[in-house]
Amino acid sequence: MREWFRVAVPAALVVVGVGTAAWAMCAALADILTATATSDPEAAKWFAIPAFAGVALAIIAFGALSKAIASNEDLPARSVLSSLTVVAGIAAGGIVAALATTHLIVRVAAAVVAVAAIGVVVVRARMLREEVADVRVERARIDRLRTHGERVRGRVMEVEFPGVWVESLGLFHVAADYDDGSSTHRVNERLLLPINDAPVVGGTVLLWVDPDSTDPLDVFMEADPDSIRHPDPSEFLPAPGPETGGMGGGGA
Repeated sequence: MREWFRVAVPAALVVVGVGTAAWAMCAALADILTATATSDPEAAKWFAIPAFAGVALAIIAFGALSKAIASNEDLPARSVLSSLTVVAGIAAGGIVAALATTHLIVRVAAAVVAVAAIGVVVVRARMLREEVADVRVERARIDRLRTHGERVRGRVMEVEFPGVWVESLGLFHVAADYDDGSSTHRVNERLLLPINDAPVVGGTVLLWVDPDSTDPLDVFMEADPDSIRHPDPSEFLPAPGPETGGMGGGGA
């Protein structure tokens, strides 16, 4: 419950921030259009403060939400929840603008945007429910393999790093071979690891295998602390840019 509370708070703040910014921009646009007839071009500037405050709140809360998602066991590292909160904020801001704005064109436009955003929210909410269900099924599978399976060492045959980061961890695609006594099987899994623990061809990984399963590819892979390490893990870091002048890890 605490993990979901840590997710819900920044998610709600993202919605509030994006919604505030969306409403303020619609209100400013309405005032700008109205100013053409009323000769009051200064009116829209008063909406700049809530617009900038909303954007700042959304950015800060989005960073906190990304960290909370990464530490939540029921969510994948890259969850649709992040984009859902942004679209929900647009929907909320559009609804408020449609109800509060007096300019007809802006009101209609805000209502159209709000309806479209609500549709996206419904679709994303269903995807989020499926994500949670899939993660729980996978977690149960891993628990089963850890409890009833056998641990074997697999030989790393292929490693691919697509440049995807989750916080400070790199996502590696690993292909490993293992023997079950009668034949050799190749399994493909993804590992989230610090670059200093990056897998390397010729090294090993630990595999949890259920000897009673009819599927030899039903395994769980994790890093082998006794494996050889990559000789130069810094090669996985992004190349230094001219604006930074140095290396740095990315976030996903």
